[in-house]
Amino acid sequence: MKHRLCKLITTCMLLLMGVAAAQATDWQLKKEKDGIRVFTKQKDGTQFYMYKVEALVKARPEEVYRQVVDFAGNLKHMELVDSIRFLNHQPDERYTNYMRLNLPWPVKNRDMVVEMGVTKNEKGYYLESTVLPDYVPINEGIIRIADFYESWTIKTGATPGESQIMVTGWVDPGGAIPAWVVKLTSVNTPYRFISGILGELAPSLSLKTQ
Repeated sequence: MKHRLCKLITTCMLLLMGVAAAQATDWQLKKEKDGIRVFTKQKDGTQFYMYKVEALVKARPEEVYRQVVDFAGNLKHMELVDSIRFLNHQPDERYTNYMRLNLPWPVKNRDMVVEMGVTKNEKGYYLESTVLPDYVPINEGIIRIADFYESWTIKTGATPGESQIMVTGWVDPGGAIPAWVVKLTSVNTPYRFISGILGELAPSLSLKTQ
């Protein structure tokens, strides 16, 4: 009897630990506005958060893709990015850009070189961006971001002329970062960027949640 009771308790504990672990890795909805939903979850082994953004826009995947790679036009929607320099563009294949981030005092400014690869298929587009930390010399007094990842899935929606969009990624700004900067880079920044470029496609913000 005692043996069976101990076994039952152990089983229950393992089940509870499994549920807790699953809950810890679940995406949490942090912002929902104008048909755009932003989720976050903590990146394993770090204090930073991954982000996931979902939206449905009344535009074809080709139109969404063309807007995403309009880097010069999108600069106004890139919160914290104050300048961008084109380093190597191979249209519809690969884009390499240098970006400088101007962070509020007393946080040091950051910069990074981002390379975006493009894959097209019958459903739409898949864009994957990573950083190239050593692509250009490091600027003294500016912290180089060495851990960044972002992917875009742009595919045809359920009805003609619509696109379903999902963006996932993370950024580790490096160095000592206040909690408000962590929140900015994981929730507000991706929301503002995606809201801005989708607004270019649908000025009336005729967007829907998935």
